[in-house]
Amino acid sequence: MTNIKRISLLSETEIDDLYARPNFNDHERTLYFAINEREHNILDNYSNARTRVYFILQLGYFKAKQQFFKFTFEDVRDDVEYILANFFSGNTTLLSGCISRNYIDQQKNDILKLFNYQDWSTTHREQIQGYICELLRFYPKSHGALRQLLDYLDSKQIIIPTYRTLQDMFSAAFSAEEKRLDQVISSMPLSIQGQLLSLIKKTDGISQLNVLRADQKDFQYTAVRTEVDKAEEIADLYEFAKIFIPTLKLSKNAVRYYADIADQYAPFRLRQLSKSQQWLHVICFVYYRYQQIMDNLITSFMYHTRTIMEAGKTYAGIAMMEHSASVVADFPKLAQFLEWFPKRNKDLDHDALNQAAYSILPEEQFSALAKFLHGNTFDKTAAKWEFYLKSSRMFSLYLRPILLAVNFEHYKNNSKVMELINLLKTHYAAGKNPAMFKLSDDLGLTIPKSMTPYLKRELTDEHVDPYLFEFYVYQKIYHQLDRGVLYCNDSISYCDIDQDLIDDALVDDVERIAAEFGYPKIPGYCDERLDEAIKLLDNAWEKTTENIQHGNNTGFNIKETKTGQQDWSLLYDSSEKLDDAFFKTLPQVELADVNMFIGNRIDMWNAFTHMKDRYTKRKTPVALALNACLMSQAFGIGEIKMAEISDLNFNLLRSTSEDFIRVDTLCAVNDMASNYICSLPIFKRWDLLDNKLLADTDGQKFATSDSTIQSRYSKKYLGKGRGISLYTLIANFVAVNAKNIGLNEYEGHSLFDMIYGNKTDIDIDMVTGDNHSLNQLNFVALDAIDVDYVPSIKNIREAAKDLYSIKSPDAYTGILQPKGKINIDRIKSQKRGILRVLLSLIMQENTQSNIILKLNSHARYVRLRAALFEYNKIFKSTHMLNLIDNMQLRKAIRTARNRTEAYHQLQGFIRKIYNGIFKGRKIMDNRVSAHAARLIANCIIAYNSTILNTVYQKMIREGASQEVIDEFARISPIAWVHILFAGRYSFQKSTGNIDVVEMAKFVEIHIRQYFWKAA
Repeated sequence: MTNIKRISLLSETEIDDLYARPNFNDHERTLYFAINEREHNILDNYSNARTRVYFILQLGYFKAKQQFFKFTFEDVRDDVEYILANFFSGNTTLLSGCISRNYIDQQKNDILKLFNYQDWSTTHREQIQGYICELLRFYPKSHGALRQLLDYLDSKQIIIPTYRTLQDMFSAAFSAEEKRLDQVISSMPLSIQGQLLSLIKKTDGISQLNVLRADQKDFQYTAVRTEVDKAEEIADLYEFAKIFIPTLKLSKNAVRYYADIADQYAPFRLRQLSKSQQWLHVICFVYYRYQQIMDNLITSFMYHTRTIMEAGKTYAGIAMMEHSASVVADFPKLAQFLEWFPKRNKDLDHDALNQAAYSILPEEQFSALAKFLHGNTFDKTAAKWEFYLKSSRMFSLYLRPILLAVNFEHYKNNSKVMELINLLKTHYAAGKNPAMFKLSDDLGLTIPKSMTPYLKRELTDEHVDPYLFEFYVYQKIYHQLDRGVLYCNDSISYCDIDQDLIDDALVDDVERIAAEFGYPKIPGYCDERLDEAIKLLDNAWEKTTENIQHGNNTGFNIKETKTGQQDWSLLYDSSEKLDDAFFKTLPQVELADVNMFIGNRIDMWNAFTHMKDRYTKRKTPVALALNACLMSQAFGIGEIKMAEISDLNFNLLRSTSEDFIRVDTLCAVNDMASNYICSLPIFKRWDLLDNKLLADTDGQKFATSDSTIQSRYSKKYLGKGRGISLYTLIANFVAVNAKNIGLNEYEGHSLFDMIYGNKTDIDIDMVTGDNHSLNQLNFVALDAIDVDYVPSIKNIREAAKDLYSIKSPDAYTGILQPKGKINIDRIKSQKRGILRVLLSLIMQENTQSNIILKLNSHARYVRLRAALFEYNKIFKSTHMLNLIDNMQLRKAIRTARNRTEAYHQLQGFIRKIYNGIFKGRKIMDNRVSAHAARLIANCIIAYNSTILNTVYQKMIREGASQEVIDEFARISPIAWVHILFAGRYSFQKSTGNIDVVEMAKFVEIHIRQYFWKAA
């Protein structure tokens, strides 16, 4: 190990959290020092008080952290006094020093045997180091691999080694992994190596890498054409990458990590890496970027096809109205003709009769009026195809290039739509123009005969029109992509659902996989868990109807309508008031000081790791510069503006932002802030339901200035502007997770991602959301990972019409009636498919929202979808019945929703300090800005929580009544009236030295005037 420099795995605070001896409070002493019969039998092996007390100490500390610690009796005096008082009554012996080495080793062995643990030894090293090498293929950053290793050691019941040993093993593993990758990468053909280096080579203008990583701005011709050109440029490299990258034996997560470095590093910094590292990062970037480009192109295709079809409907509707208006305008002439005809001059010859008749009603109107009277007045379909023909230039510019660039596939062999696609591709790929495209009626096998007349300009034409035929194919592609039967496996979002689901063979190993991921419920999901769900639904029906019939449900109001029928509504208890009045009395502090205060308290500055943590000299950021960068990103003003209004120079801010401010570091630091708030004793007081934490999700809309493909228009929220939605998960006031989504994306498809992606210590038991969080799969998906989904139903009375039951609907005679009976056989018949979906949701990387979306909307796996939807009905019906029966649940959901609204007000205020518009030129830029705003909000909430917790702990010490504590717990930590946001920032003076105890006194004085009065 002498030739390998040890890497830094953890910050000083994290090392202390991992290895420090526990410091118990009174409750924890009661919990961890309690001794059962087996433990007492071992205790009896030690005769004197010193060894017995020391054994209880070691046993309690081991229960808490599964480690052994060196300590003397003086080091743990409070714990010793507790043990003497509870286990050695009357013994006032003052213990000092330590026990002998032999006794310590004996006690360690006894404890290890008791819990079936193994102590760390050199025999484990080779195996564990090999396991770390495997982990680095999945988690290339040391922090992620270390977390997985600790979980592995815990599952194998092995004591974690010293930090120095971990450093040595990780250093050796990183070195071995680097050598392995270098060896594989070096085997690439010289021509490929040259092409990769050409992307980052120094040029007089913009490097090719910068061109490739620029996001598609919008759906205009230039943007679409640019994406097509990018795809064509790297197509050969991508085809090589598809074959080569699997030989690297890296996970999707690792490939994405290496691709992100190339995406975010400036080309000149990539050129400073070794050649093999350059090749590795760029080949991963090409692989991932090409799939993103395919996503963008297919999204553009869907957008423009839908736009043309909707415009065609509008055109046909207007044409129909104009036609009807012209026909109606001739009705007086028809009436005049009908009056004239019986009274006509009978002596008129044929020509004279026609002349007289047509003078009253023109000849061309007879046919139109006759069709109108027959009810067959206008062919809207023909009008639509007339419009499509007029739009031929539009789809030749926008759709044809995409058709040629994207490799579409169909899930069925010999698909008719693929024949049509290949026909178009073959023609246009050869450089031929539409006039050379001759299509006869022989295509009846692939085009329905009923459609043929619409694809011809004139019915007498021998060939269908090439432009109309082309758009007919585009319509087919659109609909089949939407149904999921047509796909592109070179894309991320539009690949075949089989690409998102795990291999079917893995279902045979469901018990092992579910146990490893910590979800033992999954193997029995169509057996024991299904039986439990059925029973819960039946009990909910029985309890709810019984309480209504006996008048026990005081929140269920039955009234009689004017027609004599019974109607009902729900009453709601008063909702929690969110007010910052208690913070108005506090002295104002600057936001920069608040950030520094929390940052220093949780040591978050060291969590901002350098993008290249193994290949850079500058690994530690400047805290003041980080603080400034975070605020500039949160406000959306950028480093240049922040340098102008602060005491820090631009170069420092720019380099700090490039090296340390990324989505992964921001998320990690947000997790630290969330964990800090969770560790405060007051946090549990904010639970809305007994022993269960109820979270909420919702999106907040923000405008964007620079266009990206994710930015979409929304008249409802943004008027004529475009923007994005910040979808956030709020748990007890804390923003534990967030995600940027387009305004065209459905929030409910990302709900599972939000919960499953929660990496904080805040364990969410239940989650709610508005109607936008609902879909036909979320109840099942969330239940599988032990989270109860309890959405807020906007119109519960209307929703109750879709209730289902286990018994026949005829068995229910009350005011609530089930719509139908749950089909249990349908669910059980798809057991294997359901298990495959659930395993895919917990195992696959970066695809959960895609799986949810495709299963909700695609036509593939019809029987599986039906079974999942049927299962979902069980949970949804149970939830709605509980919602009807339980006013406390309704109140909790409403309060959780109010907390989210309060957070949105804070987040909106942060964004509006300097206009509030997201200015990112890339999707990633807006993601960074959004997570920075979340971090600033969490720092404010953490600061307020610290103050409230200080008051709360004093209440506990002084024995405040439960009524007073419950009232105090209603004070929201989401407040900012006492914080200064704007002005000129002096970061060098903002040290974060805030006297929280003094701040708490101001709050205490205020609340004593209201509800915490002296006894």
